[in-house]
Amino acid sequence: MKTPLLEYKDALELSLALVKHSPQTQQIPLEEAMGRILAQSVCAREPLPKATNSAMDGFGLRLEDVGKPLEITHTLYAGQSVEGVSVGGGACVKIMTGALVPKGVEIVVPFEEMDFYHKDQAQAPAKDFKQGANIRFEGEDIQKGELIAHAGQKIHAGLIALLASQGITHVLVFKRLSIAIFSSGDEIVPLGASAKTHQIYDSNAPMLVALLSSYGYDARHVGKLSDDLHSQQEAMRTWGEYDVVVSSAGVSAGDKDYFQDALLQQGATIHYHGVNLKPGKPIMLASFPHLPHPTFVFGMPGNPVSCMLTCLVLVLPMLAKLAGLSEKQEILRVPLSEPLHFKGQRLHLVLGNLVQGVFTPYRHNRYGSGAIDALGACNALALIPPGVLEVQKSVEVLLIKTHS
Repeated sequence: MKTPLLEYKDALELSLALVKHSPQTQQIPLEEAMGRILAQSVCAREPLPKATNSAMDGFGLRLEDVGKPLEITHTLYAGQSVEGVSVGGGACVKIMTGALVPKGVEIVVPFEEMDFYHKDQAQAPAKDFKQGANIRFEGEDIQKGELIAHAGQKIHAGLIALLASQGITHVLVFKRLSIAIFSSGDEIVPLGASAKTHQIYDSNAPMLVALLSSYGYDARHVGKLSDDLHSQQEAMRTWGEYDVVVSSAGVSAGDKDYFQDALLQQGATIHYHGVNLKPGKPIMLASFPHLPHPTFVFGMPGNPVSCMLTCLVLVLPMLAKLAGLSEKQEILRVPLSEPLHFKGQRLHLVLGNLVQGVFTPYRHNRYGSGAIDALGACNALALIPPGVLEVQKSVEVLLIKTHS
């Protein structure tokens, strides 16, 4: 028996509510943490900057000594201790970027702004300088104990630099999800074989692996489901090895669409089968009660465009929560380059490009669910609510990745 057709928002909320466990964690070297998800918030061990230092190559002096010829008493470099160094009246120090600022220095004047300087003497111009000019003070960016990274945050290069600046060598991250991609259908021929007239090459599995990889997931194409109830049941007995299984095709109502029956006979729960959107209406979400946590199963539409778009709006948000990611998909409202017209009461998914803040529908929204060329030509997806027959000015769009 088929479960009722759900509205998109209800299907999304249902899928997110099913995630009741946190992923396992592991310690990994910071150098290997790019793209991983932090499992533990991190506070600063030290202030940043760690010590007050010069922001420029120049001369350090007291404010009262601007406009006067001054004796150069020291030359200071980054990495050099300034213990015992003090600048009094009538004196200055030659100081390089990153060098610690010694006692007495109130400003740093860049070389190019000096009236003159030579080996033993220098003079800053007689003009108003602000106290602390060109000096970076201890802790002005980050205070010791301040939160610098939060659990659920995806690690990027800038964050790695910040954590490294704190002397952090290892981070606690969530383990990667184990995601299996299955093809489905006797007509499917793997890449490398020769497809006959009645056969088609498998495009959905490579596309799903690439798409999920572009979002930082480790997905593997592990096999094909034949159009046979018994063989599908046999394949499903191994699915406890995975956190998520994504299978394309076989979820409609054809004579050889056994996917739902195979799931039910293997003890799965069908959470929804059919969502009120276009394209992608037949999408299915099920789960097996495996321990220590369930294996979730997505049955995707067979058409490549439908398969990718439903992956973007229904699979990716659930994967993010399963993976421990706290960030949510960002939906933007942007101007529309041309009016759009719709029929029916479904949520419409429209591929297009967001350029200079304006969304332009791909081919004026005149393409079918099998138009594979659209998948690599677009960077955004518009979500048109059910019942909206015409859109004139603006749309809500989701930015998408089709490459890393």
